[in-house]
Order: sequence, then C-alpha cells, then structure tokens
Amino acid sequence: MGIMKVSSARCFWPFALLLLLAGRHALAETAYPFTVVSEKVGQNYQLIAHNRGPAPVSVLISLTSQDNASSDQSFPVSAVIRPHSVTPVATVRVSNPGRSFRFSTHNRFHPGNFRAIHDPAALYRLPFEEGRSFVISQAAGGPLPTHDSADSEQAVDFVMPENTPILAARGGTVISAESANRLGGKEKIMLGMANHVRILHSDDSIATYAHLAPGGVTVGVGQRVEAGSVIGYSGSTGYSSGPHLHFAVHQLQRKSDGFTRISVPIRFYVGNPAYIFKPQYRQKVTADYRSPGQPPPLIDNKASSLVR
Repeated sequence: MGIMKVSSARCFWPFALLLLLAGRHALAETAYPFTVVSEKVGQNYQLIAHNRGPAPVSVLISLTSQDNASSDQSFPVSAVIRPHSVTPVATVRVSNPGRSFRFSTHNRFHPGNFRAIHDPAALYRLPFEEGRSFVISQAAGGPLPTHDSADSEQAVDFVMPENTPILAARGGTVISAESANRLGGKEKIMLGMANHVRILHSDDSIATYAHLAPGGVTVGVGQRVEAGSVIGYSGSTGYSSGPHLHFAVHQLQRKSDGFTRISVPIRFYVGNPAYIFKPQYRQKVTADYRSPGQPPPLIDNKASSLVR
C-alpha cells in the first residue's frame, strides 16, 4: 500500500507493495517492481503506472485530497497494467490556473489480472514425474484443517518425500520464485517462510507450488516453462507439518479497497487416452501418461498418515 502526494511545488513518488498471502500457507515475497508516478505535462500531472515485472498488475488508485484539481477519470480508478509496460492511467488538471493547486492519491496493487477468468476447459497434469504415485491429503470436499481461506480452499496437497522433483502442471511464465528459506513447522512464526514457484498461465490465472525444499527451485523469474518441466523439489518449508507439495491455482478479484486472490477448482488428467478427474481427499494419484487413463483409487484413511 502506498501514497503519492503531488503539489505545485514538488512531488513525492512512493510506491505500493502488497504481500501475496496464501491464508495459513502464507508465502514470503520480494518487492514486485511496480510503481505509480506522476509526471508534469504542461500545467497538468499525469499518473503513470510502470510495470517492470513479468506479471500483469491490477492497481486501484484513489484520490484522497484535492484543491483546485479535477481529472479526466472518475476516482477510484482501477486498471490492469500489462507486463513490462508503461501505461498512463489518469490526468489531473488545474481547475483554475490562477490559484494554487495540489492533490494526493493512494494506490493499492496486486500482481494478477482482476478481469481475467480461469479457463474452465483448462486441464492440469500431475505435478510430479512419470510413474510416481502420491496421496492427496487435502482437497476441496474433504477435511480442510489448513485450507481455511478463499485463496486455499480449492488447493491440493500431495504427501511426498523431500526432494521429490516437482513438474509444472501447466505451461506458463515464472513470475515469482523463492528458495532461500530453510525451516518449517507448525509454529506461527513459520507463516511467510515457504519456498515457492508461481507460474502465470495464458488465461492470466496463476499457479502456486509451495513448501519447496531449501534451495529447491530450478527456474527463474521471467522464464517460460512447459507442462512437465522440472521447476523444483518438494520440501517442508514454512507452515507445514511434514514434507508435501501445496498446489493451487488462483485468480484475482476486485474488492472495495483493493484486490484479493481466490483459489479456483481445477481438473487433472492422467493416461493416454486421458482420464479427467477432480482431485479428492485420500486419492492415490499416479502420473501415468502412457497407459489408458483410469480413475484414481481412494486409500483407507486408517492405513495412511496424511500430512496437513
């Protein structure tokens, strides 16, 4: 969250940073390279958004005060700024050139496109290697001891040993990656300490792969990856009771005071020809893309120790 103030004498150009939190699976973030600045054009000021990063950014700009000022836009102004772009958002004008002039604005932004809608036809491969099998310990419709917020209720947890190769479930562009965290546990201090990779898809939805191993990220921000590419290795960093992969797909929604992420339902596929299914709690899923697809079986809950 940031504030920009402009007067006829000088201007200040602070910027907003919004942490991307995943409920109780909150992830550490670095500052996203996005700013809103004002530039004087004649007697007016133009508000210009600079997006230097690989993701679209949704921004909400409010006019918090004004004296002898008007605008070509109705505030608050919401906009989506495309990656690696410079975009004029609004122009603030002097109402009476013979008088002093000042205004101030407040902006909130969030990486993502609040106008985007997750493609309901999108299919996801299982995010691990061919021939490997793992059990789903949390999924929508089952017990959700930690997936208790809108941005995690559709997430899927796979129980797996540390350093299991993690593959991209769908192709896209890496927009965030963190691998420096080394600790994990169920203490609240671990919130915000999960290593992760985030991938932007063609429909502007964003996949999160979380709790990766220390140093367990093999891709960089801005890199294009295809479905099935290795992007890292599983771990138990951050708020976690044991080694597993937390996988979720998000889209952004507009709120009155900014933006929020929500998780969306997804469908996986296995086999050739493919069998398409919704993930379920206690499903044992196998990444087999050579044999004809089969419904994944459910395991006996008493016979398993599921990480949450």
